[in-house]
Amino acid sequence: MNKIDFHKREVVERFSLTALDYERHAQLQKLVAARLASFFPKFEHPHILEIGCGTGYLTAHLLAHYPGAVCEITDLSQAMLDECAQNFRDHKQLQFGLMDGEHPDLGKRYDLIATSMTPQWFTQPAKSLERLRGLLKPRGVLLYSTIGPDLFPQWRSVLRELGLPCGLVEPGDLPGVIDEEIHQMHFESGVQFLQNLKVTGASMPRPGYRALSAGELRSAIRLFETKKQARADWHILYGQLDA
Repeated sequence: MNKIDFHKREVVERFSLTALDYERHAQLQKLVAARLASFFPKFEHPHILEIGCGTGYLTAHLLAHYPGAVCEITDLSQAMLDECAQNFRDHKQLQFGLMDGEHPDLGKRYDLIATSMTPQWFTQPAKSLERLRGLLKPRGVLLYSTIGPDLFPQWRSVLRELGLPCGLVEPGDLPGVIDEEIHQMHFESGVQFLQNLKVTGASMPRPGYRALSAGELRSAIRLFETKKQARADWHILYGQLDA
């Protein structure tokens, strides 16, 4: 595999390992899916493609909002896809498939394409969203949510103060941003903060990042707890692209 493929494989492996515990720790992801659903357009019987379904937070909203829809539900992690399929095993209008949402090769067009908290894992987020826009039918809509540039400012500040590298992914400038919000989260400790990131997949570093040594990590955690009170703010972006 080339470097890009290897990095994506690491993302898949991390999410696959945490699939069974994901829902116990991904409350923020659940809130974001609900907020993204508030932007759903009106369609009678749409053909829908979901990218990066995870365990099905956004899938549940698609079912509730579009009961007459045909939905293709996809993820790059087989473990996540299996978990989602199990959660919605009684809904026959859902079609589940393993797919890299960054490189779809479906030969189909959709009324709605939706993806929540997935574009940050794309190798080229902006270009990939435009590629997905190309799969829309006339008057179709692409909706997405992802992390923003001000993700975890407290943790970033601690690393800067210690002169340590930051491995947080950077989605860059994205097309069609229509809203943003900050979710303030408080943790009992710096360790709990990092454990939460690990289970939800958010600890996956950007390519080329040098991992902190054990000593550097202890110093960062200590400063994060004493100066930032183990608080970390999620910066979330919402976007819409029309056909």
